[in-house]
Amino acid sequence: MTEAAGLIVAAIIAGAVAFFSLIISKEQSVSECRQKWIDELRIDIAIVIGLVYRIHGESITKSHDDQKVLWVRLKRYFTRFNRVIARIRLRLNPKEDRKEEKQATRDVLNALDELESIFVSAEPQYDKLPPLTKKLVTDAQTILKENWDRVREGEPNYRRTKWGMFILAVAGAVYGVYRVICH
Repeated sequence: MTEAAGLIVAAIIAGAVAFFSLIISKEQSVSECRQKWIDELRIDIAIVIGLVYRIHGESITKSHDDQKVLWVRLKRYFTRFNRVIARIRLRLNPKEDRKEEKQATRDVLNALDELESIFVSAEPQYDKLPPLTKKLVTDAQTILKENWDRVREGEPNYRRTKWGMFILAVAGAVYGVYRVICH
């Protein structure tokens, strides 16, 4: 191999390594953001569940109070409840198309709607809370697991790049052995 050809091959390899490093770096950043998203969704689901039972508990133990006094007592919890539900909705894609998450996402969004409707009702049906919160947690776990699997396995571009680098390394090794044996 001439010196010029060797330089060209070295430049191509260096360019490929730089390109793959750029993709890996970008995908690492996406995975870190996805992990943060997972953690924040988990926290917000837990907050909603806690607020549901706080509001429910306050409502039934203070039922002898008039509605104005009860509202003053619960207003901050309702405000936080609505704010956290809005954050969850903003995190979830209502048109999710990934098979594993599609139904769970819809079910979580529907559960949030049902929780809101229970508390805005003049006569809340508190008996619906336990199965509804259980379903909310179960469906959220499905979403969290699917996204955790994506973090663990790496984003699709990362996985393709990883295999591309492996193939490039094997091809380079085979070519190197061929050059040594044949020359």
